[in-house]
Amino acid sequence: MKYKSIFEIVLIYFLAWSGLASAQNYDLTNSEDQKRLGISFMNNFNEAKPITVIPAGELSEQNAYKIADYYVDKQLETRGNIAGYKIGTFAKGEYDNGPVDGLSGPITAVMFSNGIHESGAHISVDCCNMSFVEADFGAVVKSDAINSAKSDLEILAALSGFIPFIEMPDIIQPVVGGTNVSNIATNYDFRNAIIGDLIATEPTSEWIDRLNNFSFTMTNETGELLAEGKIENAYEPLYRVRNMRDRLLLRGRPLKAGDILSLGNMGAIRPLKENLYFDASVRPVFRGNIATVSYIDLDPSGPATVSVVIDRPAH
Repeated sequence: MKYKSIFEIVLIYFLAWSGLASAQNYDLTNSEDQKRLGISFMNNFNEAKPITVIPAGELSEQNAYKIADYYVDKQLETRGNIAGYKIGTFAKGEYDNGPVDGLSGPITAVMFSNGIHESGAHISVDCCNMSFVEADFGAVVKSDAINSAKSDLEILAALSGFIPFIEMPDIIQPVVGGTNVSNIATNYDFRNAIIGDLIATEPTSEWIDRLNNFSFTMTNETGELLAEGKIENAYEPLYRVRNMRDRLLLRGRPLKAGDILSLGNMGAIRPLKENLYFDASVRPVFRGNIATVSYIDLDPSGPATVSVVIDRPAH
């Protein structure tokens, strides 16, 4: 990550240090403190400001999910129902030989119905502490048979299909000091997702080939190409579905019909604003008013798309 000035570096470390003192007010192993901390994140969410840092090594995966569950319960008071789940922070085979950096497997998070929007939805550039347009990919559960499905074909049979998907999270972790374990506690920073029309699938080897070999582009309203890539360079969708299912079952959250599954970044993230979270040479700021992600050679009927409108203040 590149920083732009000495002032910014000093500011970042000051915030990290001051956050450390605040985090020590909580016993992260105590259920009442876990509840207080999880509920407190709602203020950060509502005010679009970062939480204070949770020091690396002081929060276990198990306790992070307990905090996350309290945070989720608080969000459910105002953000609708559980619409599905998201998964991230892993590559194929990453956890096959045991835990990595304190995690026994990829992390999962809850998505809320009030955060799921149809293609063409408007999102304010000022929506969040730090948000971005992410070229994601989604699946939709057809039946609870997915919870016991074994082969890829059985998993595919338990899905209604796949959907074009843009995620726009709100990172409320501090710039310095956050970890993948603390990401669990903040419910992996879910805020908004934009979905396209369902692409119905069938449990066939042809569909598995399509799912593993399509490509994507991200463009703005002028047609400028902002990013492109292939799913094969990111992940195998059914592998992600299987891992999400397995991790959620360990959390006591079996999948049900209608659940939306966010499978993760395919290879394009464009922040809404200048920021200190990403190297701008790698993840440049989104320039434009409409972001469109197109999926090519997935749907036999032609390219599928999903778009989001970024509302900017008038000058």
